[in-house]
Amino acid sequence: MEIKEWLQDKHKDYETGVKLYAESSAVKTRTLATLQRGKNPRNLAVLIKELRQLSKSRKPAAPVAKKPEPIKKAPAVKTAAHPDKETLIQKSSQSYFQKVKYGDLPAELRPRFKRIREVWFEMCDLKFELNAVPPEKEIKALELILKIELLDQEKEMIWKEIDHWKIHKSLLPTKTEEDFSSLTGQQLYLKKVNLVNYINKKNKRIDSWENNLDKETRKEERLKINQQINRTKKAVHRHQLDLKKIEELL
Repeated sequence: MEIKEWLQDKHKDYETGVKLYAESSAVKTRTLATLQRGKNPRNLAVLIKELRQLSKSRKPAAPVAKKPEPIKKAPAVKTAAHPDKETLIQKSSQSYFQKVKYGDLPAELRPRFKRIREVWFEMCDLKFELNAVPPEKEIKALELILKIELLDQEKEMIWKEIDHWKIHKSLLPTKTEEDFSSLTGQQLYLKKVNLVNYINKKNKRIDSWENNLDKETRKEERLKINQQINRTKKAVHRHQLDLKKIEELL
């Protein structure tokens, strides 16, 4: 199993995840030792975070806007339990959203950018709530971790849409018309396996094309490769939306 597959798996077998982390080239000895002590909500959260970072590090970095405009003031956040929580979140959001100019986004992506800001603040609130959970409240902590993970997946999907537009000036699909409600549990599982295999296969092909693009100097060939990448990324994104629908039904 690869890291991408593990992250997309709804059940996320802990021991498999630890093994994937241990075999990675960026393993941290102290973190690995902590993870090997066994599964608990906090260790699971650390494992998910580390593997997501490893997965992202294998992808080409998205271009950053040279002169980002100041973003609008973020929505107010409840701060009763943490007097300086609002300050921390505001500072983080200023840095996190700097790479996007709201006014430069096409009309179709502006609601998506507003949504990603909402998701960001929801995740921040949940993270503060998780930090306050006592060690013995494992079920409560796990519920919060799963909520954060679902929001993080939504956030990553929206960033993909924004980054894709910045690179290709083309829109990824934001919804799918597929209806899986009539499928049985077994049929849903098989459909999920097929989608995961398809997505992994196409992502490897995209990585290969992007490597070729870095080496290619001929304008016509670069255009052809970019078109292949654009089409395939759209197909992959559509299948990822289907996968999210299936996971919600399982």
